[in-house]
Amino acid sequence: MVGLRRAFPLFALAGAVMAFAPVPARAQSPSPSAPPVPQLEGEVSGSLGSGGTLSIRSDVTMPGGWQGLHLIEVVVLSGGREIEHMTYEVESSRLEIGSYRVLIGTGAEGTGAYLRVRGPRVIVTTGGAYLSIQIHADVLRTVPPGARFRLSVTGDAGTTAEVTRTLAPVEDDRGFGWDVVLAAVAAALLAGAFAGNLVASRRRPPPRLSVYGVIQQRLDADLPVTGRER
Repeated sequence: MVGLRRAFPLFALAGAVMAFAPVPARAQSPSPSAPPVPQLEGEVSGSLGSGGTLSIRSDVTMPGGWQGLHLIEVVVLSGGREIEHMTYEVESSRLEIGSYRVLIGTGAEGTGAYLRVRGPRVIVTTGGAYLSIQIHADVLRTVPPGARFRLSVTGDAGTTAEVTRTLAPVEDDRGFGWDVVLAAVAAALLAGAFAGNLVASRRRPPPRLSVYGVIQQRLDADLPVTGRER
């Protein structure tokens, strides 16, 4: 009993030390990193009229490499309504428009409500984190003025980016139009004709004598002189 009383202070001291001893922290699992988000730039140029050509380009930068991209879309909107829709699947290099699937680089073609796309006229460029796709589409029906083009991209992890573009005006670098050229040519022709007539009127040759006039001159020259000299 006496031994237990002597040992009690030791147990109490050990308990106090354990109570205030730091508790080792539990190992924490690292938090998952956020999926990469693509960046998108785009441009639309060309003509909206039937028989013209539209050029639609999407330039995408994907952290970690372009292989992390899944889908690129082009939606044509008019008055808040979707009138045309194209999708490009990165993994399969296939473009879909309407009910057609066009394999890029082949002779296949597909048509939608307003546009037609041919395989050889779709250019895809990749390298590192960069992917660019340029679609040269034939305009089958005139696209309503003021139409907007919504370009978007989706990565494998579901992250997206989106921009909206309208048709960029095309600069006319052909100089003067045909109407101006034709008007200038017509004015030059008229001026040349007027000047020619004026010069011709000033340089007209003297009038030629008739046959009777020539005979009369010869008769007058051959007549003898009559009368006597005084």
